[in-house]
Amino acid sequence: MKKLLLVAVSALALSGCCSECKAPAEGGAEPVVYAINNLSHYYDFHADWGFKRQYLNGGEDKYTTGWSCIYNTDLSNANMLMLFNCDDRLPYVEKDINKIKAFLKEGGSLMILSNGTSTSQNALAEEFGASFVEGVTAPLTAAEKYATAPEVVMKGSTRHHLTLKKPSKWTVAVTDAEGNPMLAYTKKGKGKVLVGVRGLLGDNTDDIYDTINREMWHRVWRDVVRGGKSIDPEKGLQHQYIECVENKIQQDGLDITYNDYLAPCAEAMFQIAKKTMPVVEGIMGVPLSSNMGSKIVLIPTAGGGYSAGEVIALAVWWGDFPNREDSMIEFITHESVHSWVLPWAEIWNEPIATYVGYLAMMELGHNEEAERRLANTIRQATKLDPEFNLYDVDGKSWKRGVEDVSRDQLYGIHWGKSMWIFEQLRAENPDWVADYYKAKRQLAGTEQITALDANNTVALVSVAMGRDMFPWFRSIGFDVKRSKAEIKF
Repeated sequence: MKKLLLVAVSALALSGCCSECKAPAEGGAEPVVYAINNLSHYYDFHADWGFKRQYLNGGEDKYTTGWSCIYNTDLSNANMLMLFNCDDRLPYVEKDINKIKAFLKEGGSLMILSNGTSTSQNALAEEFGASFVEGVTAPLTAAEKYATAPEVVMKGSTRHHLTLKKPSKWTVAVTDAEGNPMLAYTKKGKGKVLVGVRGLLGDNTDDIYDTINREMWHRVWRDVVRGGKSIDPEKGLQHQYIECVENKIQQDGLDITYNDYLAPCAEAMFQIAKKTMPVVEGIMGVPLSSNMGSKIVLIPTAGGGYSAGEVIALAVWWGDFPNREDSMIEFITHESVHSWVLPWAEIWNEPIATYVGYLAMMELGHNEEAERRLANTIRQATKLDPEFNLYDVDGKSWKRGVEDVSRDQLYGIHWGKSMWIFEQLRAENPDWVADYYKAKRQLAGTEQITALDANNTVALVSVAMGRDMFPWFRSIGFDVKRSKAEIKF
């Protein structure tokens, strides 16, 4: 997965509340949060992959992401709409604002977060009487009823605080050392609007411990939804699938979905995918496995994407696309290869995906740029392993007196040495990638091996190269033995 982006999803129908709906709590039982985080204007990896697990994964609270346009999102059984940011290339439209105001009028709540750099997100906050301005003085402090620690933690490099148009109408939950609001909410219609700085929430998708200010947020969210819209706990909050958004292109073997906001990007994305995917298949030597990578969804970001087997999510502005295409070719290839390699991820899973992307760039006329990127990546490994004979791609060494690579230096070894190995193999066999994946399909099914470890990987490379590669891999720092491989050749 690149930290970077992906696509669109239609809200599933959630019917209105019945007589047995949970009434808004006004002092008795604590209210519950039924939140939809809409990602149609800005893709946030943390919102998509980490936020639920870290903040709203337990008890009666419910959370899901929404990929359809805000104005098409079914909020009938939600009591909070979350908006973590807005890309200024996709500003909120009038239909969005009308949908939000109608939701507030019926008692729903709105959470607006920003790192202060989005003009569109600031304009939305100003619609409700708040704005983001530069300047923060540590430490941050929570109001007494929300205080769960001596100080409030804040992450991120951008530092902004709030200004409030009518301060007396706002409840301020967090301030900086000079008393500037950092998180505050106000009544709007029958609901409430909560505005805050993005850095008050964690942002590390992979770290369950990056759950800053969790208890404080829970107290704030409960007060924001308290007394507002009723929800029906029997219906729950159904997941809104990313591949089910408003629009679809099904042509030339491609299935691309996108929301209305991304319609201007769709044709260019279709054409570059149409040009790239056959090239990737040629390099890989085998077609995609059944149903793998069969759906492409477009997501509003320049920062990345992911592959989830059947679904590949692509950032529509990756690498300054559509102004240039080389990086988008590599990106589409990278994410699709993650589906191609299944059911077993590779020991060099991210590097091989990018490497095939470089090969695709070469075949599509971007040879110089691909070679430059390859050389730069390999150069990272030479600082620690100048002769390429000390470490495997996980930074481990079985040679006496050689310490394993530290965690902060592992990236260079993992990527650089992997790329160097690939290039050594290509120099001997230009079609080694295709030959490797043909062998993998034939010899490395889930019923044939128990794991695709280094020993089985080298066995597959040996089949692809037509000779025993174990001695060579041992000479470059891999602790592998042919006798330990489940794959025999």
